[in-house]
Amino acid sequence: MLFKKTLLVVMCSTVMVACGGGGSSSGDSSTSGGNGNVVVPTSDLDKAKQLIDTTKAIISYYDGFEDIADNYKTPVTVINDTALDLSRGTGMVLLLAELALEDAKGQSKSYNADALEALLKQDAINNDYPIEYDLKNNTLNIQVTAGSVQVTGSTDVAYWDGFKDGISWDWSNSQWWINKGNFIYTNQATVNVNNVVIEAPFVSNQKTYNFKIAKGGVIDITNVAKQKAKFSFTEDSTAQLVYAVSNTMNNQETLPTTAALTLKGLVFESADVKATLSEVSSEAKQAQFKNGVETAEQLIPYKLTLKGQVAYLKEVLNLDVTFKLNNDLSKAIDMSAGETSTSFINADLVVKLDGNLKGANAAPTPFSIGITAKRAEYTKGNATVALAVDKNALDIELTATDIDKESPIVSGLIKHKNGAFVQVADVQKFTSADVKVGSTSYGTITKNSSDQYVTKFIDNTITYITP
Repeated sequence: MLFKKTLLVVMCSTVMVACGGGGSSSGDSSTSGGNGNVVVPTSDLDKAKQLIDTTKAIISYYDGFEDIADNYKTPVTVINDTALDLSRGTGMVLLLAELALEDAKGQSKSYNADALEALLKQDAINNDYPIEYDLKNNTLNIQVTAGSVQVTGSTDVAYWDGFKDGISWDWSNSQWWINKGNFIYTNQATVNVNNVVIEAPFVSNQKTYNFKIAKGGVIDITNVAKQKAKFSFTEDSTAQLVYAVSNTMNNQETLPTTAALTLKGLVFESADVKATLSEVSSEAKQAQFKNGVETAEQLIPYKLTLKGQVAYLKEVLNLDVTFKLNNDLSKAIDMSAGETSTSFINADLVVKLDGNLKGANAAPTPFSIGITAKRAEYTKGNATVALAVDKNALDIELTATDIDKESPIVSGLIKHKNGAFVQVADVQKFTSADVKVGSTSYGTITKNSSDQYVTKFIDNTITYITP
C-alpha cells in the first residue's frame, strides 16, 4: 500500500483507471526497438493505444505493492525490531555526552563508568525524575576537552519503563528517584560505541551555538533477540541555534531566532538492509502568530531536504525530497479565521523516487516518480508528475481549484511522449473521457456499472482495466 498512497498513483488511478491492474488488451502497441527505447507508432490510432497500454503496464507494476508488507516482510521486520533499540542506544550516548560536557564546565575531564552513573543520578535528582538507564558491565569512557566530547566503550543497558507495583512513594526524597528498586527497566540491549565525537557549547555564554557530530563514529547494538544493528556517522553533521541575546544555552529564556540542522552520511545497517541518509537538513525561523488578541512565537521550518537510499539484496530505493515555505515569516501571521486569501500556506514540494524494485514483476525493475507541486494562490494548486517503469513513461498534470472549499475540484491531464493524452475536467465526477492525439479522439474511456474502466477505440477494439 506504500506506493498506492503516493500522490502520483492516487491521481493516476482517479483520473484514468482504478489502481487495480489486470484486464484484457486488444494488443500491445508499446513495442521496443533494439536499443531498448520505445518505438513511437506512425498512426495516431496506435499512439492512442500506446498511451492506454503504457498506463496498464505502469499500473500493473504498482499494483504489485498491494502486498508490500508480505513482499518486504524481512526488511520491514528487521527495521522494526532493531531501529528502536538503536534509537534508544543513540539517545543514551547523546545524553551522557551532554551531561559530561555540562559537568566539565569547559575543562578537560575524563568520565569512567562510576562517574557516568553519578551524572545520571544527579540528572534524576535535578529533574525529579527516575534515573533513566540501568547500566551493567559498563566500560563506557567519555573524554571531555573544552567543548568537545569523545565517547567509546560498551555497556549493557535497560531503559526506564514505569514504576513497580507496591512501592512506597516518597517523591520529596531525592534519593527515592535514584533507587532503581522502585522502577521497571525493560528493552535490554548491549550498546557498543566507537569514537563518537560531539562538539557542543553547552556552557558558553553567546548568541550563536554551533554543534557538530564528527564523522567516523559508530554505535551498534545487540538486543535480547540477538538481532544486531549499526549506526555510522560517515560525514560531519552540524546544527546551529541563534538567539537574540548572549547567554548560556540553559539560561536562554526565548526561542531561537533561527535554527539550522544538517545531518549527512548517516548509515543504518541490520541484516541485509542498508539505509543511507545522505542528507537530512532543515532551516527554521522564529515566526509570530496572532489569534485574536493573543500572540505567540513559534520556530517554523521553512526549508526541508531529505535525500537517501534503502537497499535490500538486489533492490534499491532512492529518495530525494525538498520542501520550501514561501510565506514572509518576518510578518505576523493572523490565524484568527484560519486560512484566508491573505494568510495561507504558500509552498513548493519536489519529490523524486527511483530505483530498482520488483513491484508486480519477477525481477527488480527500474522505475522513477517525479512530483513537483506548488501552491502560490489561496484557491488553487498545481502538480506535475513524471512517471516511468522500465520503458513505459507518462507525464501527468494536475490542477486543484476551490481548495478553500470543502470539496475542491481536481482536473487532470495524462500525456504520453508520443503526443496522445487524456484530459478530465473533474476527477471526482469521472464518467468518461476521450483518448486524443491533437484535436482528434481515437477512443473513449468509460466506467461501467461493474466499476470497470473500459477503453473503446474507433476501430472497435476494446481494452479493459479492472479496478
